Amino acid sequence: MTERTRQQQIDDLEDEILQNRLDMTSAMREWRDATAPIDHAWEKLMSWRVGLMAAGGLLAMRSARKPRATGRLLRRGLTGLMMYNRGKALYRATRGRNR
Repeated sequence: MTERTRQQQIDDLEDEILQNRLDMTSAMREWRDATAPIDHAWEKLMSWRVGLMAAGGLLAMRSARKPRATGRLLRRGLTGLMMYNRGKALYRATRGRNR
């Protein structure tokens, strides 16, 4: 193998390494952009961590004392949350038609 062909192989490998680095940087940016909503939601959840743990403790104490009443309360709360979400979606849908 001559010095010239050896140098050509080294240059080709360096070019390939550079291209791989650029591809990885692009892939990392795309991954970060794709997972950004999940990361923001996790940060929001962690900011509420103390309150959620306190509410979970209170809910556990209540469910130990009155399991049926706690189940009813949870069902009503879930129904209220679902009604709120549907109402918000309906409002957005009707507001978009008027424009």
